[in-house]
Amino acid sequence: MAHGGEAGEVQVEVVGVFEQRSAGEGEEGLTRPVLVLRDAAQRELHMPVGSCEALAVHLALSRQLIPRPLTHDLALRILERLSAEIQRVVIARHPIDGYQSVIYLKASEGEVVLPAQPGDAVAIALRADAPVYVTEETLSQPTGDEQ
Repeated sequence: MAHGGEAGEVQVEVVGVFEQRSAGEGEEGLTRPVLVLRDAAQRELHMPVGSCEALAVHLALSRQLIPRPLTHDLALRILERLSAEIQRVVIARHPIDGYQSVIYLKASEGEVVLPAQPGDAVAIALRADAPVYVTEETLSQPTGDEQ
């Protein structure tokens, strides 16, 4: 499997994906998928993700098999065929986009670092049984209503 995180990175558990109601016009407001991550100290990060990423995370967490592979399954199969292994995913805050993530791969040429959308990175990490980390700085900041 993978090695531990670097200094300033905290390993988290992927708790699940939930619908969060946001203030909106109209009686019911709007809902959006939110990925919930939790560290050993019970600190949580609630991170908005797209609906496709939310479905991919939910399917991976519930170990549901579907007849045809989704994009995240295909990405993992490609990496495996190229003898690359996902070492870990690291999520951090991004000043404009809310959050950013990096996937660390072990490949024949050494370590490869790929930027990715956090929801996609988590969906692939779950399929690869790779650990997910969040930077301490990100976990220490309160999770407000992200843009």
